[in-house]
Amino acid sequence: MVSAAAGLAATGLQVHVATFASFLALLCAEQIRTDTAYTKLPVRLIGHHTGITLGFYGTSHHATEDLAITRSIANLTVVAPADPRQLSCMLRASVDVPGPMYFRIGRGRDPEVYGAEDLADFSLGRAIRHGAGEDLAIIATGSMVHPALAAAERLRAEGVSVGVVDMHTIKPFDTDTVVDVARAARNVLTVEEHNVIGGLGSAVAEALAEAGVSVNFRRHGIADQYSLVGPPTHLYRHYQLDADGIAAVARQLLG
Repeated sequence: MVSAAAGLAATGLQVHVATFASFLALLCAEQIRTDTAYTKLPVRLIGHHTGITLGFYGTSHHATEDLAITRSIANLTVVAPADPRQLSCMLRASVDVPGPMYFRIGRGRDPEVYGAEDLADFSLGRAIRHGAGEDLAIIATGSMVHPALAAAERLRAEGVSVGVVDMHTIKPFDTDTVVDVARAARNVLTVEEHNVIGGLGSAVAEALAEAGVSVNFRRHGIADQYSLVGPPTHLYRHYQLDADGIAAVARQLLG
């Protein structure tokens, strides 16, 4: 499928491929790298049902490694929209991206994060800030933006100064925003529906280390293990990836 899309793209078309992220990012990694990224062909790779959204389907259908794989492939732009409206903005913006792109999306039930006017100045590669925090900066991506914002509201009600960053573009990475919010806050928490190794948390850690920023830091996501089987709502609660769980992890970080 990916190789066929690359062939069509070689004729001048911009081609969109969509399937379960666990199959697209893992099974098709070699085709993505060699047939689309190495050749810089305009193929749009849409990996849906990412993370643990396919709860009962188990490990074979859970996509908790896709960011680690795709962000390591040269010439590949990697994005993770927070809601359908942001996805629409990304698709429109992708027209001007010459090479391949990987879209990390959920199962079509994502709650609304942005209103009709909120994304007027949306730009790929530029993170979106939701407030600023001196105590804590939460950097989230994709499906975790909504619960991160809800967690921030809970923390503000407790007197915590907290800001949230929507890191919708994983590659190219907005290092400037990460460094800026980290220098302004005493604590940084990353949140992702992904293995804590290789994804958003790793990208943020790399950016902070290379910039020489010293800050109390924690990666939050799924531990380096295979995810459990069960209803997604139960799994989010188990892994503390709902609003209450994220707030609890933040409190631990704050001490």
